[in-house]
Amino acid sequence: MTECPNSSVTVLHKQWAKLEDEHHELALAIDEAGATKADLAPMRKRQAELLLEIHSLVAKIRNAPVRTIEDFAALLDVALEHELDLACDIACYGPADYPMITRLLRFLARKVPEFEFNSLWRWLSPAQLQQLRMTPGRGTPRRSCSFQSSLR
Repeated sequence: MTECPNSSVTVLHKQWAKLEDEHHELALAIDEAGATKADLAPMRKRQAELLLEIHSLVAKIRNAPVRTIEDFAALLDVALEHELDLACDIACYGPADYPMITRLLRFLARKVPEFEFNSLWRWLSPAQLQQLRMTPGRGTPRRSCSFQSSLR
């Protein structure tokens, strides 16, 4: 993965989203393959590699310049996944239990309608996304809270 040391958060976020999507799809595949007694070593090796890449990219995002509202949205998305684990909590308890963050997410969704909150797409149901006024449209697999706790 090569990028300029001064890449914006938005640019780095796109790379992060791809890695996170691959990691979560792989985690689902490992979970399914575990029931069949398949050889999980190659998948677990790739999972470890992905986690190292993600961790490195999150460190770059943490220190990247934030210049636009898109950068702020991207920074929030990564924080929801890596610092707060809030997307899972919103999925478990619902957006109504988080009125301030829901207000913030609604504002950002209106200001940057093309931006996809990767952490929320993975966790929230279509109904919860609608409550946040983020129309569901991607086919990204969603995880339940019980699946998330089994990954840690």
